[in-house]
Amino acid sequence: MSDEKIVVITGASRGTGLTMAQTFTDAGWTVIGTGRSPEPETFPSNASYKQFDAADAAGAENFWREVRGEHPAAQVCLINNAGSYVSGGLSEVSAEDYLQQMQSCYFAAVYMTRGMATVIPKARIINVISASALQAHRKNAAYGASKAAEMHFFHSLQMEFPPEQYQITNLYPTAIASQGPDDNAITTEDLAHFILEQAESQRTYYLCDVTLARAKQ
Repeated sequence: MSDEKIVVITGASRGTGLTMAQTFTDAGWTVIGTGRSPEPETFPSNASYKQFDAADAAGAENFWREVRGEHPAAQVCLINNAGSYVSGGLSEVSAEDYLQQMQSCYFAAVYMTRGMATVIPKARIINVISASALQAHRKNAAYGASKAAEMHFFHSLQMEFPPEQYQITNLYPTAIASQGPDDNAITTEDLAHFILEQAESQRTYYLCDVTLARAKQ
């Protein structure tokens, strides 16, 4: 196996994904960010960015075939981070928004993981889910359900594949300061460094499911 380490980060055009792209680049990884939006001006210059919709199954498969062809022996880490946020009561959220919520959170993670598995025989998979997957909240049905579906999907994969093949870590942050400073949320920098630690860990154990809460409230 090559010494090259590749990390694929979905939802890398802004917020947590953009911070992770910089953090992994600084640590010497080959970084490939993906997103539906155009490449941001602040994206690391020595990283690469692919614009496509991760919730499109064919697009995800084509992406992974390209990665495999360009880096046939690299060690791979996939970070499923993409996702939008829709809040509101049952009648306040449109049918289209319910669908979009599932596509951006659940299907993006499903298709990127499935596309990877068709060509990458061994990888680390780190999923930025949400504490909303663990606990229902008022007027949070659309988002919470999409995250709960994502959690269930990866719990099933943890049983389907041994960690020697696909080592899967699910993260459940209570809140992330992805829109700017927030005294009640985890900073994107701290979350990015925690994820880097998991991706680089060579210990005899790994973290399967972790809830992350703000240390100071």
